[in-house]
Amino acid sequence: MQAQSVFLLGPGRTEIRTWDVPDPAGGEVQVKCLANGICMGDTAVFAGLEASHFPRPIGHEGVGVVTKVGPGVSGFAEGDSVDCFGWSTYQNCHTGRLGRFDKPPADPSVMLVEPVACVVTALFSYNITPGDRVLLMGAGFMGLLNVQGLARYPLAELVVTDIKPRNLDLARQFGATETIQVQTPEGDARLNDLKRQPFDLVIESAASACTLQEAGELTRPGGRLAIFAWHRQPRSLDMGVWHTRGLTVLNSAPGIGTDHNVNSFQRAIMLLERGVFDLRQLVTHRHDVGNVQEALELSVARPADYIKGALMFS
Repeated sequence: MQAQSVFLLGPGRTEIRTWDVPDPAGGEVQVKCLANGICMGDTAVFAGLEASHFPRPIGHEGVGVVTKVGPGVSGFAEGDSVDCFGWSTYQNCHTGRLGRFDKPPADPSVMLVEPVACVVTALFSYNITPGDRVLLMGAGFMGLLNVQGLARYPLAELVVTDIKPRNLDLARQFGATETIQVQTPEGDARLNDLKRQPFDLVIESAASACTLQEAGELTRPGGRLAIFAWHRQPRSLDMGVWHTRGLTVLNSAPGIGTDHNVNSFQRAIMLLERGVFDLRQLVTHRHDVGNVQEALELSVARPADYIKGALMFS
């Protein structure tokens, strides 16, 4: 079987390569990719913001259909709809890392499993108690997925901050009780007011040094500060408030879940199929995989209407 795969040749440079995919080995299935998300991690490597080796394959947010089943595989059959990984038309995937859909997604570009699995893992880590007051700082794609999940909990408040009015509109639609546009005089004044009413749980989802500093100041004594965002640059922080308030600081990253590649993926599929997580308004840009260079350049530029991009595989 021949496949076409996207490779990064270096910062800002992509190439589509054709190669022969072997039959799946024991414990593997072969998957035809239908759609794949463009993660900020992919964007960072493409933009040269993260050290990497080149050439390298890319992508990890795929959805596809099983086309071949390897020896000894049970629980999967040809025609099953599953999550998958790289930006490749065909790929062999170990079944221990796959989740299965009950029925084929009508639009695979809005059923991206991996980012939802990351949020599922984070939700476990937050240790939410009924009646908690929660502040989410940063309403990008992953932040808005957090809002969708958090809105299902019996919270006293769910306050969301961001710089983009459109994203805040979506946060309100998804269940935020209050939204604050930061980097405006009114928004910054409101956030300062809230420092006198600190939160039980603050989730830092902006990957910003100033937001990370402010997050501690907005967490109540004995409260929980969850670092959800991936900070790719070193940060210099005054951690005195973490100490004096006795904060529990959580690293709410995918790696904390020992079952992340099994349980969280299958849970993510279930929650996507039930509509708890709904990506229809979040995947704003779709590109044929042949236009991957343009797709990645747009993900770097991030125009005002951009939330999430996806590659489509014919």
